[in-house]
Formats: sequence, C-alpha cells, structure tokens
Amino acid sequence: MHESGSHDWLKHMKTIMGLKTNGKSCMQGLANKTTDGDCGLLANTMNDFFMSVSDHLPRLNKSHKVFDVNEELPDQYVISVCTTFKALESVKANKATGPDNIPAWVLRNYANVLAPPLTAIFNNSLREGVLPMEWKMANVIPLPKTSPPVSIEKDIRPISLTPIAANVFESIIMKWVDETIEGEIYAKQFGGISGTSTTDVLVELVHMWYRRQRN
Repeated sequence: MHESGSHDWLKHMKTIMGLKTNGKSCMQGLANKTTDGDCGLLANTMNDFFMSVSDHLPRLNKSHKVFDVNEELPDQYVISVCTTFKALESVKANKATGPDNIPAWVLRNYANVLAPPLTAIFNNSLREGVLPMEWKMANVIPLPKTSPPVSIEKDIRPISLTPIAANVFESIIMKWVDETIEGEIYAKQFGGISGTSTTDVLVELVHMWYRRQRN
C-alpha cells in the first residue's frame, strides 16, 4: 500500500475508517437518515441488529463437557508448548488488537516467555470445555458496504476484532478440525478451505462452461 503513493494510501485509509474523501463521516449521514443525527443511538441500533442475527441459534448447554475434568486429556488433544510457540511466532506483527489491547508484536517477540502460560490456559480450557470470558469479547467495527450507506440492515458489515491470544488458540484447534474432515469435503468446495480462493472458483466455472460448450 505504501508503494502506491501517499494519496492512494490516504484514500484507502479513509475508506477503511468509513470517511468520504471530503472528510465527512458517512456514518454521520447514516445517523441523519435513521436516528435523527444521534450517532450514539446509531451505534446502539447497530449493536442490537448485529446481536439479533444469532437470536435463532440455541444457547450452548454449559452442562455438556467434551472431556471429564477429572480425567486427562487424550494425547492427540494436548497442546504442547512447542505448538503454541510456533503459533505465536506466526502471528503478523501488524495484526489489529482486540479489546485486551495486547499488541501482536508483544505476543510474537516474547513467544518463548508467553508460550508456557498460554499453553496451560489452552489445555485447561479444552479440559473444562470453557473459553475465558475475556476471549469472547470483541471490538466490532461497522464497515460500510456502499458509500454512502443508507441502511443498517443492508449496507453495514460488522468486523469483529477479538483478542489475538484467542485467535492463536482457534488456529490450533482449526488444524485438528481440518485433519479430521480432510477427505470428507466435496472436492469442488472452495469457500473456507485453506489454500483456495475465488480464483479457483472462477477457473472451475470457466472450465465447466468450456466443456459444456464443446459437448
């Protein structure tokens, strides 16, 4: 982004922050349309809408435990200090922080010191089936899909910034999930699959259209 010039860099930054090129917040325009210009009320309205999206989902049964707290974790589900250390070292130093305000560079640069205590927390969380409440919190940033946005329901996309330590824990578990479901996923499933992108979808579509045209 820096190589594209200061003008383009500033333009992209304003887009990310939801600012127009004239410096006026597009969120103020949305507030004028929906909440009589009250930005505080707009924020609460957005928050209520984002929360309502998951209202239909059943609440987690806290009495259900994956493992018995009095038993040892199965060996294949015990996270080693080495695994946590490698995961911390792979964290991008400029990754945005979550509500805990712990910078990514701290976790990365001091991975050798932080890996042992974090590993203990990870394994205890798996054993008890409970994620620390602080790791469930997120800074939610409303990102406009269009400029200017005119509807909260249609034109705003929430971006959640969660604690990086929780992201590290999630990445370790996701590797287990990937290994478990490997071979069970449809060969032409590209979304949410590591190493694939929209390019793979487009190539597959073009290939399918070409074969149909020839037949």
